[in-house]
Amino acid sequence: MGSFDIIPGISGGTIAFITGVYHELIKNINRFSFKKLLKGQFKTLWLDVNGPFMISLFLGIISGILFISKILIYLFENYPTSISAFIFGIIFGTFFQFVSLIKNKKIDDYFYIFISLIISIGITQLTSFNVKPSLIYLFFCSVVAVSAMILPGISGAMIFLILGVYNEILSIIQNSIKVLLNFNFKDFFITYSKVLSITLGIIFGLKIFTKIVAWLFNYKKRKTLLILTGLVGGSLPKLWPLKGCLNFDIYNLLTSREMIIRCEAYEISESILFILAGVMLVVTFNRLKKPIDYF
Repeated sequence: MGSFDIIPGISGGTIAFITGVYHELIKNINRFSFKKLLKGQFKTLWLDVNGPFMISLFLGIISGILFISKILIYLFENYPTSISAFIFGIIFGTFFQFVSLIKNKKIDDYFYIFISLIISIGITQLTSFNVKPSLIYLFFCSVVAVSAMILPGISGAMIFLILGVYNEILSIIQNSIKVLLNFNFKDFFITYSKVLSITLGIIFGLKIFTKIVAWLFNYKKRKTLLILTGLVGGSLPKLWPLKGCLNFDIYNLLTSREMIIRCEAYEISESILFILAGVMLVVTFNRLKKPIDYF
């Protein structure tokens, strides 16, 4: 989750959804009690939030952000078509897998999927603001981004990008360890005041938003899963691997004499290969462990 959370257009919530830990994650975050923490009721709190599960997930997210994300960034910079196609295949396979899990499909079901698809696509098409981030603004951005981050299909990194602080967040992540190794009080104070602001925003956003999601799962489970399915599908246009050479613009299709497809043959075949690899990964994973039951 951590590795994908820092890539704009890819939601860590989608990865949690695919791997089947999403509902457990939301439930445990919602059960976390600051009151019990302050009272020193650590054992009760540990049992409430399924401590081993949350610690394993937290360590995995941190490891992904600090280490594995560098590999993903390298792949996106040097093999953008291949890695985009592979991830597109994973999300594509997941979307249709979840659609297939809908029992007794009705017209209303497709309405919820369609609306959430449009919302998800719309968010990915927003342009970013140009602002100089203050500590308060970083807190606000973190609240909004983490609320999106736990929703499948909506990328927290994309929200940071839209709000104009994505590069600042990456810089803070990269500098946080360097500042500790090369200690200087002024640099330490500047960097870790930002880290604190972001951390508080994440905690606040998680605590507030997961209560909403947990309530929806308890009382509106089918509709919630339908909407989440649509949000997953809405991230596909952003991940389309051939958007640089394969034009789907309807206006150009009707008015231009230029060929719609301007891709090289190897680009198309490479994309198809990696999309199929991504779909097959989801199919194989689904046979080993189904993320959710029918709904």
